[in-house]
Amino acid sequence: MNPNPKPSPRDEEIDAFLRRNYRDTTPEFEKRWVDLKRQLRSEPAVRRPAPWLWWLGALTVGATAVALLVTAPRRSPPLTPDSGPSPALAELFAMDTVLSRGTALLDGENRDALLHLPTQPKLQN
Repeated sequence: MNPNPKPSPRDEEIDAFLRRNYRDTTPEFEKRWVDLKRQLRSEPAVRRPAPWLWWLGALTVGATAVALLVTAPRRSPPLTPDSGPSPALAELFAMDTVLSRGTALLDGENRDALLHLPTQPKLQN
């Protein structure tokens, strides 16, 4: 702690300090500063587009890209001449025809009846 505190400045001293035209710059700096301010006042301001225009442009480009992707014609694969089904497919059709005769066996009542048939047929005399 400081044993001899400095007294706070009076209001008159503060006002006098603020009224004083004290500058900590050189005359060359002041001249350059005045010239720069004149130059800035004489040049027209550079006009940049508003930020919302950038967003509007980006949204337009995005919407256009999506529209082109959605409406682009799809290329269908080239058609081959119809030469009939392949051999494996013909065999599958044949198996389906043979097995379709057994669809009556898929019924629940028919399955139960088949389960209760005797395995050994009765011999008739």
